[in-house]
Amino acid sequence: MSAHYKALAKRTNPDGLALFPLSGAVLLPGCDLPLNIFEPRYLNMIDDALKGERLIGMVQDLEDHGGLRDIGGLGRITQFSETEDGRYLVVLRGLKRFRITRELPQDRPYRQALISFDGFESDIDFHLPDNIPEAMRDKGRENRAALTLAMKIFAKALGVRVDWDSLSEIPLQRLVDQAAMISPFNPEDKQSLLEAETTEERRRLLIGLMHLYCSIHPGRDTPAARQ
Repeated sequence: MSAHYKALAKRTNPDGLALFPLSGAVLLPGCDLPLNIFEPRYLNMIDDALKGERLIGMVQDLEDHGGLRDIGGLGRITQFSETEDGRYLVVLRGLKRFRITRELPQDRPYRQALISFDGFESDIDFHLPDNIPEAMRDKGRENRAALTLAMKIFAKALGVRVDWDSLSEIPLQRLVDQAAMISPFNPEDKQSLLEAETTEERRRLLIGLMHLYCSIHPGRDTPAARQ
C-alpha cells in the first residue's frame, strides 16, 4: 500500500456507482479482490468502468429477496485481462467503504446507486499499514498470536495448507482484513466483518468466527478463543 492510494481514496468521491452484487464477497480498503467476470451484463459494466475512473461498487445481495446490503466497498480496477473465451479477469483494489442511499432506475444492464461515504472517513488510513491503531500497536504480539492460533485451527478444520512463514511478514492490520475477505463464512458474517468500525473490532470478531466455525466440525479440537 502507499500514500498514492491514500490520496486516491481521499479524492475519489463519486455520487453514483455501478454495483456488482455478489453474495459472500466483500471488499475492504487497501485489499485486492480478484474477479472472474463472465455474465454479459457485468462484462458491459467492466467495459463502461474502463472508459472512466475504473470504479466499481462491490456489495452483497440479499439472497432470494433481490435487495442489496446497505454497505459495500468501492473498488478500482488495477489489473485487467481477457481470456480466449471472452471472460474478463480483473483485480479490484479496495479504496473505502460506502453506504447506498438510493438505487437508481436501471438504464444499463447492471444496477447502479447513489452512495455516501459519511462515517467512513478514516478508511483512507487503511492504505498505510504502518499506521496501526493504538489498541493493536500496544498489544501487537499478543494480538497476532491470538489471530495466528485461530487461523491455524481454522485451516486445519478446513484441510487447507498455509505458508505461515509468508503470513508472518504481512502487517497485522492487513492480515486481519485479508483473512476477513477470504475466509469462507456465510454472507451475514462476512457483512459483519465488513461493517466492523475498527480493525481491532474486526480482529476480535474474526477470531470468534473462526473458532465458532471450527466447532461445527465433529472431532476437531477447538480451544477457546484467546482474544
